[in-house]
Amino acid sequence: MDSFAFMIIDQSNLVSVYESIPFKSQHEHFRYIDPVEILSIVQNNNLRFNRFEEVHIALDHDAFTYVPRPLYEQNAWFDYLNFVASGTKKDDVVATGLDRESVCVYTYPLSLRKLLSTLYPTSQVQHLSESITSFLEKEITDDPILFSIMHGEDQYMIIFENRNLTLINRYHSPKIEDQLYYILAACKHRKLNPRKINIKITADLGMVDDLKEELSRYFIHVSTIDWKNGWRLPLSVKNPMELFEFYCMHHANHWR
Repeated sequence: MDSFAFMIIDQSNLVSVYESIPFKSQHEHFRYIDPVEILSIVQNNNLRFNRFEEVHIALDHDAFTYVPRPLYEQNAWFDYLNFVASGTKKDDVVATGLDRESVCVYTYPLSLRKLLSTLYPTSQVQHLSESITSFLEKEITDDPILFSIMHGEDQYMIIFENRNLTLINRYHSPKIEDQLYYILAACKHRKLNPRKINIKITADLGMVDDLKEELSRYFIHVSTIDWKNGWRLPLSVKNPMELFEFYCMHHANHWR
């Protein structure tokens, strides 16, 4: 998480504002994000809570994991994340989605929770992967399906089998070769038949066609994720893919 991005949309689907502001202090780990800097961005851009009918917030970083609900133990929530992201403080870890098939456990620093709960007391906060999986659930079938979503230089990999979430992860994949590697590795790990699995991808226009071509060498069913947003975008948005995360957040929250 290296920036603070926000979008404002009205009831007529007009996106009046979209902006992504890099953090001044860049840190490798999300746990070190400075709440004072976030407060400054909110104030400087007039993002007061009472301006909006709804506010939805997603945190995008790689310090997260999913636990199948039947295996989830309330007293072990911190241990699940500490196993894959050691060094995290217990106060900085939360678990959400207790009413779903899988529970998301992720880093949400206490200092940031206090700030956002004050700024946006009735808003919903979740990990970005939750918004993405909720949005993609409308596309799953009984057949196995793998979604690969490029978000900047990071790749979200999500697999559903028999309509159940069986794999979700986030990789640094700046090149098509990296994306292809992780897709092939995931299919091998899950023992998925290349003739049966559906591969659905989304990425920048300049990348998605090349990735489809590479994937077609290994898989029969390769297509792009349908997410035509129907929004009226500001001229500042040159690449609609920049808004994919907001599209998932908006529609996932309004389809539930």
